Amino acid sequence: MMIKKLISLLLCLLAFPALAHHSFLSIYDQDSIVTIEGVVTEVWFENPHSRVYVESTDTDGNKVLWESETYPRNILVRRGWNHNDLEAGDVVILTGRQARNGTNRVQMLTLTRPSDGWKGIGFAPDSID
Repeated sequence: MMIKKLISLLLCLLAFPALAHHSFLSIYDQDSIVTIEGVVTEVWFENPHSRVYVESTDTDGNKVLWESETYPRNILVRRGWNHNDLEAGDVVILTGRQARNGTNRVQMLTLTRPSDGWKGIGFAPDSID
């Protein structure tokens, strides 16, 4: 009888979904820091990772959309961000670790709005998340 209960308990535990989290350094190259100056097109202030999309212009005059990923909403709030601090149309300077696959995706390190000096901290440059 005890073995049946133990097996039932183990089966119940196995039925719960596994929660996984990836390391940012598996996606982003810590030695490839880029600086992007552009205009915010969209802000996702949410979990599990907030995102800020920035449109910049390359050397040929083409528009380039960058996706920057940062902490979840609850951590950003603890660091002083509010959901309305950053809006589409804001001109920003973004620094981040570029994606290892070379796409226009970065792990946000810093974000600055030069017009009023607002600074949003993404990940500290020495962070190993």
